[in-house]
Amino acid sequence: MEQQDRIMDGDLQTLGLQSILKMLALSEKTGKLFVSSGSDTLSISLRKGKIVGLHEEGVPQPDLLGMLCLINKLDPPRAQAVHEIARGNVQMSLQLLVERGWMPASEMQRRLEFAVTQSISHAMRWVNGRFSFHRQLLPMDTAMQPLDVDSILLEALRQADEWETIVSESVTQLTRTTVARWSPEVKRDLRSLGLGQESIEILCLCNGEIPLQAIAFVEMMPEARVVQSMMQLLELHLIEVVDTALENDLQRDLSNIIIRCQTTLQRYREVTNVEQLLLSLIKALCDCVNELFVHHGSFARSLRGRGQLQQVEIMRFIERRFVPLLHDLARHQFPILETATFVSGQLDCSDILTLNKVVKGEQLEEFYGEAVLGLSAFLRMVFDALVKDEVGNSHMGRQIAMAWRVLLSEIDAEIQKYQFYRAQKNVQRTRGQQVQQMQPGAPFGIIQDNRVAQNEGEFWSPETQRRTI
Repeated sequence: MEQQDRIMDGDLQTLGLQSILKMLALSEKTGKLFVSSGSDTLSISLRKGKIVGLHEEGVPQPDLLGMLCLINKLDPPRAQAVHEIARGNVQMSLQLLVERGWMPASEMQRRLEFAVTQSISHAMRWVNGRFSFHRQLLPMDTAMQPLDVDSILLEALRQADEWETIVSESVTQLTRTTVARWSPEVKRDLRSLGLGQESIEILCLCNGEIPLQAIAFVEMMPEARVVQSMMQLLELHLIEVVDTALENDLQRDLSNIIIRCQTTLQRYREVTNVEQLLLSLIKALCDCVNELFVHHGSFARSLRGRGQLQQVEIMRFIERRFVPLLHDLARHQFPILETATFVSGQLDCSDILTLNKVVKGEQLEEFYGEAVLGLSAFLRMVFDALVKDEVGNSHMGRQIAMAWRVLLSEIDAEIQKYQFYRAQKNVQRTRGQQVQQMQPGAPFGIIQDNRVAQNEGEFWSPETQRRTI
């Protein structure tokens, strides 16, 4: 920016934002005011002393369309049609909604005005910082009608006072960036709680993705009032505050586990002997389960906030939580899992891995195959249980689940290939045919005749079929 274009600058401690804006309004200045405090920066565009635009640096634009859908003020097909054009731009989204007759122009103006007021109210609470006004940075035309500075300041001051009152009373630790989500075990009938429409809409917006300031924006409600509603929902145990730092660590740890499991599976694909391959899958599944146990010992909801726990306490917690699941699987579906035990909070499959000392031939292969199926089912149960406990039905939970499904599809592909091999082997036995020895490059020794090749796709998952094309 050219120095000659800057006609005013200074320290916020000397001249506050309210006084600066009043001076610019009275002198009917046109240009752009920059205000900064630490990493926060606000730019306010003025034309002849009236506010015509505002941008808050570093604050992502809220997903207005998605939020309007959550509170039933816009249906998803219309939101998608607008999103494809606006690509997340809030002002363009509002203009498109008005053009299509899905929102009155007066509501668009109120929403744009509220966004300006909300940002200025936040900046008015800055104690330290700098400001500068540049007259040659002419504001661009916007859909918002010019705003009277005095009216905006009056409402911004009121919102700032409400926020300061809440902070001074120490009734909350919530901030404008706080994100909340539904508690994992909400089972109460919400209609019996007597919640008002305002609280119900805020509850709908607490989905683990939307910060408090964005909720205030879509509701056009002062942030202090949103805090009061969220505090009520917290007291009713309907929502919980998301610990962003903790969940970033949680997501990173789970992602690393998934990557390690995928690497292990890739290495085992080089095995061509059926028994060795099944043994390798058993080891890989057992290792993956145990890595999840270690992870859960660090991030389980009931263990948080209890300080440094002794390892024996974590082991007992893991066994209380997951031993019953293993026993149910063994009793109802996979008896081979009765030989699996828990040792020091870890799954021990040693008895399965050493079955070849007492069982041989066809029966040994069947036992190994059942163990693979049983451990795969147990792995799914463990993952579903710990994600539900640790992050619930949140945006992060869905992201982790998507990555997990990729790993499961790879496990399923190996299992389906084995099942295909078994089916072909049974058919050949029934026909009295001799099963040939495994051939390098042929999956699990399958005889690659035309009949097998034609039917192979029926047994392979869509992911595996795409990978083999």
